[in-house]
Amino acid sequence: MKETGVLRALLAGGPSTFDGRWFQTDGYRPRPVSRWRERPRIYSGGEDACDAWFINGQPLDRVAALIDDVRARPRTGAPVEFGMAAFVIARETDAEAAEALAYAWEIDKRDKAEQEWITGQVDPAVAMFETFQEFPHIGTNGGTAAGLVGSYDTVAARIQQFHEAGVELFMLQFQPFETEMTRFAEHVIPRVRSRVPSRSSTS
Repeated sequence: MKETGVLRALLAGGPSTFDGRWFQTDGYRPRPVSRWRERPRIYSGGEDACDAWFINGQPLDRVAALIDDVRARPRTGAPVEFGMAAFVIARETDAEAAEALAYAWEIDKRDKAEQEWITGQVDPAVAMFETFQEFPHIGTNGGTAAGLVGSYDTVAARIQQFHEAGVELFMLQFQPFETEMTRFAEHVIPRVRSRVPSRSSTS
């Protein structure tokens, strides 16, 4: 049993007996035990997998390849679900979105010294940071590298493409948050809904 098995057993009420490198348990049972469900769904980020895997924002072909690779690996239990982080810049036209992105890059330059200090505290061999070096972006966790930058129709179409590749959940960033989230809700979400059938309509 791997460490994730320890967590699953404890969340289900135990008991858990495990002797590993990092964790040891001996018939342990947590109290109280949830009366509502066996356990919550376990989400994992940082390029790891549990019930659902959050992928850092990357181009579609890279994300599709990562999903195909994980799906091809042996697994017991339910299949892994996939989520992705991304920074959204959506406008009426692709040209307006490109202009907004260019402005965001100008703002980003002002924080270059602070960003270099932060990344200097991290092992450069970490897979996540190697990916970030490969795909320059605005925003955290891959941000605009996912390509959700463009007209409302363009962004909706790209979300559909990621969904078809296997992404079920998006953790999106906006700046300024309230204004851009409202724009996304009013203009992009209806377009996505017209392109991607909901689970209830396919069940």
